[in-house]
Amino acid sequence: MSGNDKLESTIQVPRADRKGAKLVLERPSGTLNTVAMRMVVSGKMQGQERRQLHSATFSGETTLPLPDDFLPSAAQGFVRVVFTVADPAGVGARFLQRASLVFEKGGKEALWDDFSLEKGSVADFITLTWTVVE
Repeated sequence: MSGNDKLESTIQVPRADRKGAKLVLERPSGTLNTVAMRMVVSGKMQGQERRQLHSATFSGETTLPLPDDFLPSAAQGFVRVVFTVADPAGVGARFLQRASLVFEKGGKEALWDDFSLEKGSVADFITLTWTVVE
């Protein structure tokens, strides 16, 4: 992790403007070597149980619509993307991973991790979290 990371953010969006929200996950830029990535998108709104919204191998640029019954359902909560970065060969990697939470009515908040996996390491995580409040 570098001082240039932006791993979390709190954004203010009225409930009425939260429908049609989506996550836009960019293709990593840099040196990935033999790295494979899996991602899990989860979230929790006030008064609800935590929900897993998506889980899959991450192979590059992806847009994930969030359920319309999720973000508008409470005054505050969060959306989190966790990337599991695996490097079975232990070669190491250094890349920038960016993702944005985008709202249909124009709001957008980007987060990123300038990620480094040292040679000999076999796994690590990238966690990006958006807290949404009214």
